[in-house]
Amino acid sequence: MIVKREISADEVEIAPEGNLSRDDMNELQKWLDEALRGSQRTIVLNFERLASLSSSAIGKILHFKKQCDETGRTLIIRRCNPEMLQLLRMIKFDALITIEP
Repeated sequence: MIVKREISADEVEIAPEGNLSRDDMNELQKWLDEALRGSQRTIVLNFERLASLSSSAIGKILHFKKQCDETGRTLIIRRCNPEMLQLLRMIKFDALITIEP
């Protein structure tokens, strides 16, 4: 399940829950596309309730980061659990995308 919330006029949050697998890519793409159509300049992926990421999800997020860069938006990942944060650092996501506790 994926939830989208407007945090402020400048920030929107997309919060996937559970396992973000290949089967979830259509739903994730829908929320990412909607965020790009919005007026917010900052898009936050809240990973607080995310248990795991598939390789498809990682690729989708990297492609979305490129789209954000091309449209002058900022992508931030927030509230990772310790295991998810370790995974993201291991694959060098923190060199490409801002990760906040």
